[in-house]
Amino acid sequence: MNDEKKLLEYMSNFYSIPAKKLTETYTIDQLKDAYIEIEHKTKYQKHLNDKKDFPSEYLMREFSPL
Repeated sequence: MNDEKKLLEYMSNFYSIPAKKLTETYTIDQLKDAYIEIEHKTKYQKHLNDKKDFPSEYLMREFSPL
């Protein structure tokens, strides 16, 4: 995700934290890295859901890159 405004909006929604607080606590590079991890884990979660090996919300509950 290249646009910082979109990145902040996405991360703010994902963590239910205001964008201003995110920028006070984390650098844009940290937020970009976290976004990439979230995207990767979400794709993996969808793969697990298709296999039905784990409960639906397992990975997202256990995972938080920030």
